[in-house]
Amino acid sequence: MTDWVKVAKVEEVPQQGMQVLLGEEEVLLVKKEDDLFAIGYLCSHQDMELEGGRLEGFEWGCPHHGAHFDVRTGEALTMPAIDPIKTFEVKVEGGEVFIKEPPA
Repeated sequence: MTDWVKVAKVEEVPQQGMQVLLGEEEVLLVKKEDDLFAIGYLCSHQDMELEGGRLEGFEWGCPHHGAHFDVRTGEALTMPAIDPIKTFEVKVEGGEVFIKEPPA
């Protein structure tokens, strides 16, 4: 059974994203207007942090080498990345943000 883990309050999440922990795994929580997305914290290109990147539409840009990923699906959209990144299911209840832990 998978569990929902509280990771933040909605008002804490900046437009440019923030690192949260899902157990021991680092996740990047991204806000686009009223929607929240949770993606893997590391770029699939060279395992460098995605925090510090930018959201354009639904594309998160890696701040190191410029690869872009779809925050809805994790799909790698531009080189140099070719592999997708993880995505996580997100829900908001009572102003708090929860991420669903993936099955073990």
